[in-house]
Amino acid sequence: MIFICVAATSNAQFLKNIGKKAEKAAERTIERRVERETEKSTDRALDSVVEAPKQSSKKEKRRERKHKSDNNVIGDDRR
Repeated sequence: MIFICVAATSNAQFLKNIGKKAEKAAERTIERRVERETEKSTDRALDSVVEAPKQSSKKEKRRERKHKSDNNVIGDDRR
C-alpha cells in the first residue's frame, strides 16, 4: 500500500517537472520567434530610411522653382 502511494507521488512530481520544462521550452521558442520578427522589421525600416531619396525642404523647393523661372524669362540678359 505504501509503495502505491510513493509511486503515485513520484509519478505526479515527474509529470509536473516535464510540464514545467515543456512550458519553458515553449516560452523560449516564442521569445526567439518574436526577437527574429522584430529584427526583420527593424532591418526593413532601416533599409527603407537609408535607401529613401533625400526629400527637399520647402525652402529648397521654392529656391529651385525661382531659379527655373528666372531662366525661362524672355529677354534674359544674363546668358
